[in-house]
Amino acid sequence: MKVNKKYWENITAYFSNELSEEDHARIEAWAERQDGKELLMEMDSKMKQAEKANYKYTDATNKAWTKLNTRINKEEKLSVSFVSQHKNLFGIAASLLVLLSIGYGIFKIVQSDIQLENIQTAFDQKKVELSDGTIVYLNGNSSLSFPDKFVGKSRLVKLAGEAYFDVKPDKEQPFVIETERARIQVLGTSFNVRALGEENNVEVLVSSGKVRIQGVQNPEQELILEKGDFASLKNNVLQNKSINDLNYLAWKTKMLEFNNTPLKEVLQTLNRAYAVQIDLAENELGGLPLTSKYNQLDVDALLDAMCLTFNLKQKTEEDRIIIYSPKP
Repeated sequence: MKVNKKYWENITAYFSNELSEEDHARIEAWAERQDGKELLMEMDSKMKQAEKANYKYTDATNKAWTKLNTRINKEEKLSVSFVSQHKNLFGIAASLLVLLSIGYGIFKIVQSDIQLENIQTAFDQKKVELSDGTIVYLNGNSSLSFPDKFVGKSRLVKLAGEAYFDVKPDKEQPFVIETERARIQVLGTSFNVRALGEENNVEVLVSSGKVRIQGVQNPEQELILEKGDFASLKNNVLQNKSINDLNYLAWKTKMLEFNNTPLKEVLQTLNRAYAVQIDLAENELGGLPLTSKYNQLDVDALLDAMCLTFNLKQKTEEDRIIIYSPKP
């Protein structure tokens, strides 16, 4: 990228918020003559995006810098006294801009060798091993996006749905999970993340170690969770809560326990635990109470046992299993 140093320095000084009112007004007057300050506002937005992205510099950001440089080169001059008054500041700013340009170039070279992968589940569950040795157990109706190799300051993956993470520790390169509404940084090893879009909720249950959870819209909200802690982010409110669901991790462990639980709730648990769709043919069956424990049974064996308990039958229709009462 060809840089007109003088004008780069002026613009960088403007964004530093260290100018006098007179110099600040001079930059804005120049921008007004160029395009009604449109580009200046655009660059302000792009710089804020770059700060949030840490080491990531997008093509859009690069194009915006190039666009600004092209327009600046068309302007004949700015006051020489303005430059001389801020010589030291401009020197620092110019150095930072060079570093940014070099860093972006290196990032683009490395990025070109990285392939992003996306794994999705429907009525199934998958075990995924990442390049760093981290194991991810992905529940049904979920998706996980991740690079084929991790570079940069963090190991970033994106999750929609539910997954259990057994993370390979690396203090030099923290493991970070992004969902639509929350950002979770791993400070330990194993935990469950549930981020279902239709529930407008993100939940984290820690099995071992520590994790940090932050809201995306309100990043100042954060919690440090340790073993046994459970947190929920709902309607942009982050809370450390207690969990009463005995079967919260049953989808991972296949250990289920029901204590006088209505059959309707039992089937909701089974649908989540086995990534299946089981429905009742008659609503009145939903109130039948079930008290039982199941230890790592497959779903067919479990349904056989349950139907035997209540003298019910089951049938399959396309992707659904229907539980019904046989006619007398």
